[in-house]
Amino acid sequence: MGYNKRKIAVITTNMDVEYAAEIQRGIISEAKRNQFDVYIFNAYVSMDETLKHNIGEYNIFTLANLDRFDGVIVFSNLIQGREIYHTMEKRLENVEIPVVGIDAPMGKHYCVGVENYQSMKDIVEHFIEYHKFTKIDYISGQSYNTDSQMRLRAYCDALREHGIPVEEKRIFPGTFTSQHGREVAKELLSSGEELPQAVVCGNDGIALGFCSVLREQGISMPEQIAVSGFDNMFEARHSVPRLTTVDRDLKNVGREAVRKIKGHLDGEHPSESEVFPAVPVFAGSCGCECKEDNELDSIRQRYVSMVNHYEKHLLESNIMIEDLNDSKTFDDFISRLKYYVAALQCDRFYFCLDKELAEDLKQPDEIYHCRKIRDERRYNGYASVMAVPLAYEFGAFVEYEDFSSGWMLPWQRDVPDGNHTYIFAPVHFRDVCQGYVVIENSEYVMTSPLFRTWLINLSNGLENLHKQVKLKCMLDRLDRLYVVDFLTDLYNRLGFARYTKESFVRCVEEKRRMMVLFADLDGLKRINDKFGHDSGDIAIKTVADALKEACTGEEICARFGGDEYVVYGADYDEEKAEAFCERFVRALANYNSSLGQPFLICVSFGYEIVVPLPGETIDKYIDKADKQMYKKKNAKKNADRLH
Repeated sequence: MGYNKRKIAVITTNMDVEYAAEIQRGIISEAKRNQFDVYIFNAYVSMDETLKHNIGEYNIFTLANLDRFDGVIVFSNLIQGREIYHTMEKRLENVEIPVVGIDAPMGKHYCVGVENYQSMKDIVEHFIEYHKFTKIDYISGQSYNTDSQMRLRAYCDALREHGIPVEEKRIFPGTFTSQHGREVAKELLSSGEELPQAVVCGNDGIALGFCSVLREQGISMPEQIAVSGFDNMFEARHSVPRLTTVDRDLKNVGREAVRKIKGHLDGEHPSESEVFPAVPVFAGSCGCECKEDNELDSIRQRYVSMVNHYEKHLLESNIMIEDLNDSKTFDDFISRLKYYVAALQCDRFYFCLDKELAEDLKQPDEIYHCRKIRDERRYNGYASVMAVPLAYEFGAFVEYEDFSSGWMLPWQRDVPDGNHTYIFAPVHFRDVCQGYVVIENSEYVMTSPLFRTWLINLSNGLENLHKQVKLKCMLDRLDRLYVVDFLTDLYNRLGFARYTKESFVRCVEEKRRMMVLFADLDGLKRINDKFGHDSGDIAIKTVADALKEACTGEEICARFGGDEYVVYGADYDEEKAEAFCERFVRALANYNSSLGQPFLICVSFGYEIVVPLPGETIDKYIDKADKQMYKKKNAKKNADRLH
């Protein structure tokens, strides 16, 4: 149970996008070389941090127990929401372990990134000096993002240095998304104003979205509008025309982030920041010729692989949500989930579920034991105790006990065999936290956008089951009110009829003996009149408790009226009946001694043991037991008169 291994926490979002994936490859390769384990905490989010889905995703960041790590790498530029960004910045403000921000500093910590200012300025100056453009618009990312700020400043400085005024109407602030690019393109085309000669975009995503609208509207590039991006994504390299953009060595950024942490831990005092150069790539979208990489075969292969990937996993995704939603119980849900976990082709997988939610989902079927499902839901952080309903290791499903969420993994130890990369992803329904999953070594999880759908299927299936269980429990509780006596917790007449029916029929068909006992509380009116109805209720409940204590688990007890009780037992003979009566009398005597009431609780009872005959009902035998009881009650009254 040691902690000798060095561990790095990676805080990121949208790990499947090319930018994040490339940097992560660099982090993982350098971590492996230096004997670090990597824990990646990933949230799949869009730009609006107020969306309930995004709130549920960002919650995974709270799971990272920084006391367990030797360093932290934060993808500062991928944390899209201003509030969550500042929350993370504040959380890391005074930590004692080294923190490295990717492409933007996270507070006063280390920063590793790619040069933004000069490469963007080179793009704008190329448009001005080479293409002689003077009407250049700019589509920006979010204002609080440092990359966005640097790239916008480069655009403004390039214009000013060439005597071109910076016009506010030509700058379109927003987000680093293709949707923002599409929205700006539609705005420009519908404005009725003269189109700009060129549009410089804050990243490739914006540019690709912008270009897609131009193509839809028949606007030619670069003849009518020249366009540029930033990042040199695969889609940018292979768009038509090829996108003018900026190439960045992202893998080296990831490697350097790990080197910063290692250097700090080893006392080497590494530089606070490291900026790698970026290289402009001038291509067809601005009217330049670009030497085409001979990647036709690889493009074809990627296309075929992508089609196969989507066909396989989209079909499986559709089947998965239908399959999980068809689950009748929690055990059934977990059994179905196993197939989809194995299909991830990972080394390890752990489904870590809020312990209280797991208990709610494991509601028993028996109406008598049904308890209320909790109305409280968890929105912030994770439960202190997590259950592990499903664990998978190297092709086999294994068992783990409940564990503290502060451990993050279901054990307090280091895995000795080599170095490991664990991916932590939240499981939630909108902003309601359900738990999280941990995956090790799955290319699908690392790179496929369809894993987002996999997680949504899991959380939606879990929520659907939770609602089913809650609804069933509510119906069972309503039904219980219909068949159970609220004062004594015994069945009422309806409950007695329902739950004795099957056993009684078997006794008739198989000619088995049964017992019906009828009991009557003596002197209830006297207790109510002299000591009050609350005392009468105590007496009624005490008799019920004594009957329950006398039962061995096979009997069915009911309160038939104000002071009348019936007990049914299958496979009873005289010996068992007498033993039951002795336990009942003894339990009642114990209650009389311990309760300290100013009255004695006395009961008259009689029973009938028979093999029931076809065509007869249990009511007939209840009447017979009732007559036996009255014989004893009358005998008791006569004896009292003689004394």
